[in-house]
Amino acid sequence: MNEMVETEQRKASRSRLDSLDRKRDLIDATISVLAEKGYGSFTLAEVAAHAGVSASLIILHFQSKEKLLGEVMSHMGRDYFGMLHASQIGQPDGAVHRLWRLVDAEFSAGYLTPRHLLAWRTFWTEMNGRRDYLAMCAEQTKHFTQLTQALCEEILKDGDYPGHRAWVVARLIDTALGGIWIDLTHGPTSLSIPEARHLARGLLVMFFPRHFSFDGPLM
Repeated sequence: MNEMVETEQRKASRSRLDSLDRKRDLIDATISVLAEKGYGSFTLAEVAAHAGVSASLIILHFQSKEKLLGEVMSHMGRDYFGMLHASQIGQPDGAVHRLWRLVDAEFSAGYLTPRHLLAWRTFWTEMNGRRDYLAMCAEQTKHFTQLTQALCEEILKDGDYPGHRAWVVARLIDTALGGIWIDLTHGPTSLSIPEARHLARGLLVMFFPRHFSFDGPLM
């Protein structure tokens, strides 16, 4: 009897995992279609063809096109903030190294591929999704703004930067990073992902020249 129960439990567990895997595959296919077609030509049929499934299966998992797109935006947001959280794990663990890793993760090659960038561009320009995204991620954004300020405070204690205030520097870094994102997704001239990363590093060099170079922490 116990064996039968365990067998059914294993089947149910596999079914849940299969469902999650299928949803991840559909989200990945949606990102690809958004990158290739943009929102104007986006259809569930295109996603289904890309994923090799029927459109009815997409409806089964997400109910509608709008809910699918909302889930994709949420998924991409989780990946982005996951990279920021991961940047705070590892050695060295001092404020200088942690701030470098945090800012460098903003445009990480491990997450921000050209395909993802094109999908973000579609969300923010064709769908006006930036407001929804900012509302959805408000708590995470607040957390990393506070973390940036705390790390700046530690660096200012160690360095000789008269006139610098941690909250001002942190807010300027945050605002400038947002501006780089806008240039990537809205800008009239093309800005590459490596160029965006270089600009982000430049913020640290500008505010803390005794602690950072474009190649990394100086201590």
